[in-house]
Amino acid sequence: MRTWAAPGVRADPAERERRRRSILARRNRDALTAWLSAEEGLRMWQAGRLVPDRITAALDMNGLEGPQVDIDCGTTEPDVDHWELGIKYPTWEQFLALCRLTATPISFFFREPSDLRASETSLVYHLPAKVLRELDRTPVTAFTREAIAATLAGRDYTPVPVQATLW
Repeated sequence: MRTWAAPGVRADPAERERRRRSILARRNRDALTAWLSAEEGLRMWQAGRLVPDRITAALDMNGLEGPQVDIDCGTTEPDVDHWELGIKYPTWEQFLALCRLTATPISFFFREPSDLRASETSLVYHLPAKVLRELDRTPVTAFTREAIAATLAGRDYTPVPVQATLW
């Protein structure tokens, strides 16, 4: 907290107290916003509204991949891959670990992906075809009901194997 009103001029006790209260009010407001975000996120998570494509986006934006991601999220390989495919739903604790790992706000993971495709934009003139195909992949927008139900019931869920699509 600053104890100076201007260079060479000490703030009076009333001014210092006003600044102290202002700082505390800002901290409380920030803490409340974060808490409300977590509370709303928990409700959305319980409703199964987590979007798998947003998990993929957060990991890609941070250049995260491989078994270490699973370990950092408190799970084992290949669970995070299954989250991205929408066939296994993360627990609340695993989801929070993912948010921390990617430094991404909780609300990001509940937004629907855009319908806009890279090949429909000017990126077609700037990116190689291989990159455009990856960007144009069909996003996974929802988890399976079975995966959500198993996680919310606290059961371990082994998803049915999915045949991989080669690009």
